[in-house]
Amino acid sequence: MGVMMPSDFQASAGEQGRRFAEQCTAFLRGLGWEVGAPLRLGEVGVEIDAVGTSPGGSVVWFEYKGSVQGNRPGLRRTDTLKKAIANGALLQGLEAPKPFVVITSHLPVGGSGDAMLEAALRLGYLAEVVCLYDPATHDRLDRW
Repeated sequence: MGVMMPSDFQASAGEQGRRFAEQCTAFLRGLGWEVGAPLRLGEVGVEIDAVGTSPGGSVVWFEYKGSVQGNRPGLRRTDTLKKAIANGALLQGLEAPKPFVVITSHLPVGGSGDAMLEAALRLGYLAEVVCLYDPATHDRLDRW
């Protein structure tokens, strides 16, 4: 087995990201959500992964952060978590932001990542975080 070159790593990460996005979309549709295309909000420089409409008619913006490989997948990587939080904070600068929900493969476990996530939720930068692979978090989408 050879050494993975940076371009191979990026291609693998991109493919994992696409697969995870497909899983997230299928998950939401399975719960009765309508899932639209990504949306670029140029006035704040943020692209969200999907615009969702709940079974009750509420519009929610989704960001997908996940993978199944690596030592720190999903929001366990603090740089990935910080990017999601920054996007949520920037979206708050819009005139009428929609709830911003992150769907992840892995939640942070303790430490600074957990503290950052709790602060982002408390400050309203993120409306909610759902772990795709943890059914105990799925009912967090019921509020919409």
